[in-house]
Amino acid sequence: MASDLLEGQVDNAGTVQLAVRADAQQVAKFLLGGRTGSIVVMEPATGAVRVMYSNPSYDPNTFVNAEFEVAQQAITDLQNAPGNPLLSNAYQQRYMPGSTFKVITTGIGLENGSLTLDSLFPNESEWVPPQTNDPIQNYNRSTCGGDLSEVFARSCNIPFAKTAIAMGPEAFLAGASAWGIGEEIPLDIGGAAASSLGNTDGLANELPLLGIRGFGQSETQMVPLHMAMVASTVANGGQMMAPYVVETTYDRSGRVLEERQPSVWKTPISAATAAIETQLMIGVAERGTASCCIALEGGIPVAAKTGTAQLGIESQPGLSHAWIVAFAPADAPQYAVAVTLTNVVETPDAAVTGGRFAGPIAKAMLDYLLTGDGSTVQLGAPVTTTAPATTPTTAPPATGVAPATTTGGG
Repeated sequence: MASDLLEGQVDNAGTVQLAVRADAQQVAKFLLGGRTGSIVVMEPATGAVRVMYSNPSYDPNTFVNAEFEVAQQAITDLQNAPGNPLLSNAYQQRYMPGSTFKVITTGIGLENGSLTLDSLFPNESEWVPPQTNDPIQNYNRSTCGGDLSEVFARSCNIPFAKTAIAMGPEAFLAGASAWGIGEEIPLDIGGAAASSLGNTDGLANELPLLGIRGFGQSETQMVPLHMAMVASTVANGGQMMAPYVVETTYDRSGRVLEERQPSVWKTPISAATAAIETQLMIGVAERGTASCCIALEGGIPVAAKTGTAQLGIESQPGLSHAWIVAFAPADAPQYAVAVTLTNVVETPDAAVTGGRFAGPIAKAMLDYLLTGDGSTVQLGAPVTTTAPATTPTTAPPATGVAPATTTGGG
């Protein structure tokens, strides 16, 4: 009866089977070690999110069931705390992705014919694009060039800037849209942000900014969950599955109320393009910018792409976001991972690169799931709940767009 519901006389207890794994969440928390950033792990074939952990975070026990004044103060303190701990930056924030975005640019180029495996780029350390006298440079001003496999493995910036400009704004933006950029991620708990290329009006008259977007800088902003979905798309033969964190819900008698069925959200690339990108990402892991840090236990093959997004802040010139996306086993993918470390400060002893900073975290996460203790965990244990978790219904504003920069890579 409706009156029973209103009077609270109905037992609404039930159980929820989550896709997110408690054991792997604890591993992710340990691996971040208090650093700001996030770790997302997905199953490429289903979209099941097995890990989605981020720092800064918060403990809901500080205000749940507390006295009103205590709870209100705790929430106010969290709202005013640096880093927006009330938001999960894994899916509610977006950041400059650096060279991990080259997976998208490459996919667009292979699909529209702007790139092939035979594409050749000269060895150069800087290149002046049309409409400017300001050169675009490779990361750390390095000299870089070769065929597509070589420039992808070494993460040269100039070839991807040239590719974006050569295909033109219309083709580039259409290709980015095919990857879901500009749309809110269809996560089943709601509140997900949308990745963005920023203001793209008039790019035909701003070709240098188009080129910089081609290697993931300028106003390019990606949600970490979305980058895990990008890696999953390559691993899944070109199909981007809709992500989910709730697998099954049951009533108090154990009867299934709803069971999640995997569904395709986007198909931005063909299976043939996905196969090419897989080989390119294997090259990154074996001889490129991730070769320092991503080799998995047991010799399991892995595919990866690193990214170092230099934020271009004059007062902090070494400040960067360090990224890596990867999936394994490369020949039969089970998991895709995206690791984001935000606002990493360069030191005299350590230049910030995605390979050095984010790579070991991705390796440890994949090792745990594939050959470590996590490989023997039995999935499917329901979690008892007496009320639904409170989640945002709209995406909050994302972090501000950093100034354009013509370097970045790693």
